[in-house]
Amino acid sequence: MGSLLIRDARVLIKSNYLREANIHVADDKVVKISAHDTELIVNQYDKVIDAKGLIAVPGGIEIHAHIYDPDYTHHEDFFTGSLAAAYGSITTIYDMPLRMYVEDLKTLEIKVKEGLRNSVINFGIIAGMMNEKNIGNVKQLRDAGVKAFKLFTCKPFRPASDAGITKVIEVVNSNDGTVMIHAEDDAILDYLIEKYRKLGRDDPVAHHESRPAEAEASAVARVLIIAKMLNMRVHFAHISAGLSVRLIRKAKEAGVQVTAETCPHYLLFTKDDVIKWGSYLKMNPALKTKDDVRELWRALGDGTIDAVTSDHAPSPRDEKEVDVWSAWGGIPGVETMFPAIFTYGIKRLGLLTIERYVEVTSTNPAKIMGIYPRKGTLTVGSDADIALIDPNLTIKVRPDVLHHKVDWTPYEGMELCGWAKHLIVNGKVVIEDREFIRENVSPRYVKS
Repeated sequence: MGSLLIRDARVLIKSNYLREANIHVADDKVVKISAHDTELIVNQYDKVIDAKGLIAVPGGIEIHAHIYDPDYTHHEDFFTGSLAAAYGSITTIYDMPLRMYVEDLKTLEIKVKEGLRNSVINFGIIAGMMNEKNIGNVKQLRDAGVKAFKLFTCKPFRPASDAGITKVIEVVNSNDGTVMIHAEDDAILDYLIEKYRKLGRDDPVAHHESRPAEAEASAVARVLIIAKMLNMRVHFAHISAGLSVRLIRKAKEAGVQVTAETCPHYLLFTKDDVIKWGSYLKMNPALKTKDDVRELWRALGDGTIDAVTSDHAPSPRDEKEVDVWSAWGGIPGVETMFPAIFTYGIKRLGLLTIERYVEVTSTNPAKIMGIYPRKGTLTVGSDADIALIDPNLTIKVRPDVLHHKVDWTPYEGMELCGWAKHLIVNGKVVIEDREFIRENVSPRYVKS
């Protein structure tokens, strides 16, 4: 595959301490990291990148994005979704089920074939939605390289019974899998949605008020009790509420095996923003308050929340511009995700160090998916998936500068920095000087 030299990149030592170094790549691995003043024979390399002033980090690993569903390619597809991810510093993306259940080898094969055909970066597949009827397929999916299995505690995808929720957690863990849980309490949601609809509420804010923090926290608490009882591991998807954060923090302190993720939209928006954006900001779980935003940032910094994901689930405008109960629930965000975390977490709020940024964008996702230290770290022997970030490159977000399929973004107008100037995937330069190099694309299905 050839050799690559990355010259004079700023490499993380610890916390916010960066040191200039040279990164040597042979084929698809990092083979050496040398001091920046090491004498080099540059003509022995097939490719040399001058990375002066750029920060070298392991490529982002996105473990929750709805990229490909055969019936929803007007929303997103593997090419546009993965290209957007690449421009957002991501080198490995995990495709989350949207509507088509990924529950057996046949449906897994549909996703893998499409990813190998059209993705521009590495990809994994998340199975789901899991229930009493398909848990017998967990072992064969694990043998095929699937690590994570999606489980809902609420309609329309939850198991038929509460016992089914416990059974899925048990079976996935018994096969060394990761169960990824959408946690919201059905009883609370049913009550509030019916209440607001009977009142004639079809305004966008009604959706967010019908899915309060208590609905998420109630389900989180129940799952944590199950995890403690079984002494098994659980992972919470898209945590949105401070109340949930406090439960997860206490559970971790008590030794419960739990990890959690949150999303940029829960860190940057509140339900007050719905007044401007309307149903364009409809998603599940719903947006919360400024106090929740503050608690989520604190949890991201102190380790209570382990990872940042996008829950990328775009739709065309016509599926948003209807009454709130009919509107599509989901937003685009895979390309803007890590620049938003860099901009607000490091530059503006000062709540994250560079080291913590790497943990929540790459290292911890790799650990959750069982691919660390092959991925998620920039060390000798690791895969050569590298983002070279320009900390001073600022882009004002507009739909026409992004690469996902739909023509809108709720981040429009935000000035974000920390974009990758160059992106290396499997030892090849896929983005160079912010230009896509299609001939260097060679995606791999990442097995765990």
